[in-house]
Amino acid sequence: MAGEAGIPRPGRVTISDIARRAGVTSGAVSLAINGKPGVSDITRARILRIADEMRWRPNHAAKTLRGQSPHSIGLVLTRPEEVVGEEVFFTKFLAGVQSVLSQRGFSLQLQMATDLASETAIHADWIADGRVDGILVLDPRLDDPRVTALLELGLPAVIVGGDVDGAALASVRTDDGRLMRVIFDHLTELGHRRIGYVTGDQSFAHIRRRIDAFTDYALESGIWGITLAGDFVPQQAKTATRKLMTSPSGPTALIFDSEVMAIAGMATLTEMGVAVPGDVSVISWEDSATCQVLHPTLTALNRDAGALGREAAAGMLRLLDREPVAEPAVVATVVPRESTAPPAS
Repeated sequence: MAGEAGIPRPGRVTISDIARRAGVTSGAVSLAINGKPGVSDITRARILRIADEMRWRPNHAAKTLRGQSPHSIGLVLTRPEEVVGEEVFFTKFLAGVQSVLSQRGFSLQLQMATDLASETAIHADWIADGRVDGILVLDPRLDDPRVTALLELGLPAVIVGGDVDGAALASVRTDDGRLMRVIFDHLTELGHRRIGYVTGDQSFAHIRRRIDAFTDYALESGIWGITLAGDFVPQQAKTATRKLMTSPSGPTALIFDSEVMAIAGMATLTEMGVAVPGDVSVISWEDSATCQVLHPTLTALNRDAGALGREAAAGMLRLLDREPVAEPAVVATVVPRESTAPPAS
């Protein structure tokens, strides 16, 4: 760690280190060292002095200063490692992103983070170092602090599933309400009138949109509907499943926000002696090859995560070209399999 005398910690000094020492935000450091407006002359001088004392040197800024693009787009995944490793969505989404970027000679710079503050610090370091031309953001939150930070940092950014747009910021919107209607209609057409919904992380904006749509559709249809958080974690999905099925009048159908949670839920139902689909139908928001080899096979919403990745990357390139970002045309349908059937009479 850097001491009072300004001795830098072992390894490369980052702008987050400078920000902590100066008592300012990483965004303010980025503005100061890049000569951009937004900080006072006194603050800029203090930041530059501290950067010099800590022997900070940008690793990749030389190319940027010569007017050469790093030809790289950054993406930070702020999800638990086990979730990223298990959910097929991320593999397909990243493949879609890279397939579009590679056509223009861009690479994808990928990093993991434990929380939003760490993700924002990584963004600031990438920008200060000249590592990336733009940033992709996944899982927008309600009142997302990353939006303010990215606007302050000033680098082009695309928020997947967001609803904020600006000169350097664009959103690739996902119609979660419509997709929830597709799932809801599948179950109600089978005759289900009591539906439970095990959600992903409820701080995510797209999960809140799904919950709102689920609630609206249940009220409109006069259907009993209840939601419990599973947070995309299998153990929490198991706990939520058990709570729902031991309620006085349990659901006849369950919706899960991912195939990993759905599989965990089905394992719990088996442990409880609850038959699928004889006693309760199960449907997953995400489809995968695993859904096709389970017993019973798992009904799922098939949406092309690769197409969403391609749309996000194309939006990023259009933003860099100063062109309007088009609305995505990702199509999704329910693939009926053995896990859903009419409720028992």
